[in-house]
Amino acid sequence: MIVDDGIGLEFLPNTGGDAEGLGDAGIETFRDKPFAAVARETGQNSRDARSDHAAPVRLTFDELVVASDDFPSIDQFRETVAICLAESEKLGNEKDIGFFRQAEKALSAPQIRIMRVADYNTKGVAGPCEKGQPFHTLAKADGMSVKPDINSGGSFGIGKSAASALSDIQTAFYSTKYKDADGEHVLCMGKALFVSHKGADGEERRRKGYWGKKAGFMPLDDPKDIPDWLLRSELGTSIFSVCVRENRIDWRYEMAAALLINFFAAIQRREMEFEIANGFLKINSNTIEGLFQDAGVVRAVEQLKAKDAFEVARRLYGCLVDDQAVLRTLDIPGLGQVNLRMVLREKLGYTIGIIRNGMYITNNLANFGEPFKRFPLHRDFALVIEPAGSTEGEWFKRLENPSHNDLSAERITDPAMRQQGQKSFEVLAGRIRDTIRELAKSEPTGSMELEELNDYFASEEAQSEDDLGTETNPRALKPTAIKVAQPKPRRRVAKANGEDDDGPAVEPRPDPDPDPNPNPNPGPGPTDRKRKSAEPIDLQKERNLLPDQANPRRRKLMFTSPVDGEVSVSVDATGLSTAEQLVIASSTLGVVKAGSIVVVCKKGERLTADVQFDTDYLGPIELSAVKLADEGETANEA
Repeated sequence: MIVDDGIGLEFLPNTGGDAEGLGDAGIETFRDKPFAAVARETGQNSRDARSDHAAPVRLTFDELVVASDDFPSIDQFRETVAICLAESEKLGNEKDIGFFRQAEKALSAPQIRIMRVADYNTKGVAGPCEKGQPFHTLAKADGMSVKPDINSGGSFGIGKSAASALSDIQTAFYSTKYKDADGEHVLCMGKALFVSHKGADGEERRRKGYWGKKAGFMPLDDPKDIPDWLLRSELGTSIFSVCVRENRIDWRYEMAAALLINFFAAIQRREMEFEIANGFLKINSNTIEGLFQDAGVVRAVEQLKAKDAFEVARRLYGCLVDDQAVLRTLDIPGLGQVNLRMVLREKLGYTIGIIRNGMYITNNLANFGEPFKRFPLHRDFALVIEPAGSTEGEWFKRLENPSHNDLSAERITDPAMRQQGQKSFEVLAGRIRDTIRELAKSEPTGSMELEELNDYFASEEAQSEDDLGTETNPRALKPTAIKVAQPKPRRRVAKANGEDDDGPAVEPRPDPDPDPNPNPNPGPGPTDRKRKSAEPIDLQKERNLLPDQANPRRRKLMFTSPVDGEVSVSVDATGLSTAEQLVIASSTLGVVKAGSIVVVCKKGERLTADVQFDTDYLGPIELSAVKLADEGETANEA
């Protein structure tokens, strides 16, 4: 029996008869990795509310188990879910039916699983629950954010949706304790997002419902009305995801991985610290280095497919703590000062990170002409880029997208400010490139050992023989026969040592005509059929090796495909006056067709092919590829 004491779950009236479904842009943004999203979004919001700047903000992530009888208004939640399920079944909406069946199952369990995120050393979210006040923005506003300054962590107002994405019933509770001139206050409110429906009273209701005071849809402000597990005892804010979803990855390590990837700078600087599962994992300036090697964290990173992001965070953290780092400050007109911190060391690759407010944002300024992908003849380095002050931080914030992982001046609505931002960040991008070149460019010295060139130049022993008069008669040399294909403009070169070279991007030539003498043993692969189209693609992370110096026809090719589907890969000799195609006679990967190999690729998958050319060649080569759109069957890997 439902007792009406003025406190409960109430859905907004739907006087216009609008049809509203489950879909919510904010929730869908975080649906794929909700545990990681909750860690990131709550982390940045809590950092903005820091109270004592001499101490770090502390966040705790704990799973609570509450008896269903102790869950507020449980009967109203069950009743509404049953109504919405019946409505979805009537309409035949499979997605909604699946959601409400799972919600019904979760709410009928004897215990309710809840994820609580609580922050400490924060100011809380100030009320009252009125437009323009922070608590109203947290609990009732859509697409809005009210923060002390634009340099705060988030300003799009969708981060709070992460807690709902983690819930099997799209429901979150918010509880805060804050202080103003009149003393300390508490506020507590819940919000559910279902579908539009007809309530038990026969009235049409909207998808959005609030738990709290039914009159006016207001939060509870009397501690006696708030369940103990929801009530804050210290200043700060707690967010609760109700009926937390099941997860294939250990949520404790998934959250730890997300916190390390996003907040390594704030953690290292003692601005933030975290505790997970009642202290099972503690993330602070003393433990962070060990956690980058922790087996549980590494396993979660692999399951999340986040190894690259995790490795970038580890390297950038190392840059922040390295006392050998080189520091630079750039003065950018219209922007201000930007700090650079660089470490030069082997096995760092080319690692770049833009950090704002202690949180990692992105590794590039692609929208300003600098993707920062190619650094030929540069030493390995790690580089941290940060706005020097709050004014500069405001500019970076204006350019951030809602997911906080990209920068673009097109997000600024004011034309004059947008033009200023575009110009200033283009200058910044160029200055960063100049600084990298200054600090990391490899300059030739009096003597440099280049072992990778031993295949192309004589050794000391051979030179001694030449001095004694044993050099080869050049008239005895025979030219290497190369099968001539259609000449083409130069593309990116993959040298024998795996180093990329810069070159202008051009359209690859069409596929060559079919070979009149195809490979007699092609292995399993596609049948001959008419090609509908061929789309040029740029292979990623190209490398090639000479596995056997005694056999100059063999070459090991390594590359990553940027697309799914059937791809034709050809090889050109670039050590000649003009690029000529090297005809592939056999390959351990895919099938050989017209002197190229045709491979079925998966986007992001690293592939290796041992190929043999039909002639000897030891010089540098270039790979090019086109994605094939076929009729009939697709090729299979050999």
